[in-house]
Amino acid sequence: MNATQMISKGLLGEPALLLGLIAFLGLLLQKQPFQRLIHGTIKTMLGYTLLQIGANAAGSSLSNLSAVIQKGFQIIGIIPHNETITALAQINYGEEIALIMLVGMIVHLMIARFTRIKYIFLTGHHMLFMASLLAGVLVSMSMPLWQVMVAGGIVLAFSMSFAPLITQPYVRRVTGNDDFAMGHFNSVGYVLSGFVASWFKKGPEPPESKGLQKLRSFFQDHMVVITVFTFVLFLFSGLFISPGGIEEMFSGRHILVVSLIQATWFAGGCYVILAGVRMLLSEIVPAFKGIADRIVPGAIPALDCPVLFKFSPFAAMIGFLLSFTGGLVAMVVLLQVQYTVIIPGVIPHFFSGGAAGVIAYKIGGRKGLIVSSLIHGFAITMLPTVLIPLLSNLGYLRATFADSDFSVIGVLVHELFNWFK
Repeated sequence: MNATQMISKGLLGEPALLLGLIAFLGLLLQKQPFQRLIHGTIKTMLGYTLLQIGANAAGSSLSNLSAVIQKGFQIIGIIPHNETITALAQINYGEEIALIMLVGMIVHLMIARFTRIKYIFLTGHHMLFMASLLAGVLVSMSMPLWQVMVAGGIVLAFSMSFAPLITQPYVRRVTGNDDFAMGHFNSVGYVLSGFVASWFKKGPEPPESKGLQKLRSFFQDHMVVITVFTFVLFLFSGLFISPGGIEEMFSGRHILVVSLIQATWFAGGCYVILAGVRMLLSEIVPAFKGIADRIVPGAIPALDCPVLFKFSPFAAMIGFLLSFTGGLVAMVVLLQVQYTVIIPGVIPHFFSGGAAGVIAYKIGGRKGLIVSSLIHGFAITMLPTVLIPLLSNLGYLRATFADSDFSVIGVLVHELFNWFK
């Protein structure tokens, strides 16, 4: 094996090794001690492995849920879930994803250093999600690796720079300052919520009742919420299948047992995926943050969407519930017009819907919150329908990307590079 093959089939052909190298170089540039270099490199590689293990568990449960829904309602259901689709994409395109992230983070820092757009995108898992989307779309267009790396990295960099930029006017109205920005790829959804909410006049915020506080505390543990909602989906869908049909599909098990086991299996897979993503990116993001602190004076950190929840916990909870309701309405609409439907995902509606609800409430009060959240949930559920055909090279999957920017950027990139071909 020559040197080129050793690099392409060894280092670059193994995403865990390549991501470990990125973390190692980032820590080395910060002059970290030897022990820290080894720990950071190994934890990055372990995080990638955990991500793959969790994807297998969650993907298995999603496949079973889709089979139940298809048999019960005679439809095909696809669930938007960023972690699952990202992990599945990495099985085929791990090398491309890692290279896109590397180029994207470098170009993003250059934009912040040499332009007036001073936002530093620090939500590492969304970098990974967008890199996975770009790899899937660009590889499907038969582009060579170097073009995928360069084009994907540039698009990722501009996405990380402009997503905080377009949402900042609305974030500023929530926070009252520019201490931080929103580093979350649902910027189209947040702008839509803020725009719709601006049609209404804000009233005084009502006091939070004890019952509402208890309900909010339940929804704060998203793993419990995922388990309950998945259980309800399995149970409700299974009620439309004969007991014999369920037993035939799941080796004689009752629908209650099937629903509970599959719900915990899916939630367990999600937990492992999230743990893997956190471990994987906890070493890469600090490395690039340290570089950014040195080369981009006056930078504004762009953080994950839950940072808005504290500005109105009431609006965050109601935004989640109404966004999910809007997603259910979209699912019903899709049922009337096509065979394949998008089943609203709990995670995007909880996080994105909650943050969009805070923006809507702070701008448009109760009426703005209600109308904006319903429209937001409807929109982020409908948008993946235009993205799914572009990811056909990944195979027939039971999951897709969830938040609004993934669908918008995926379609724009596909049309743009098709036009240049």
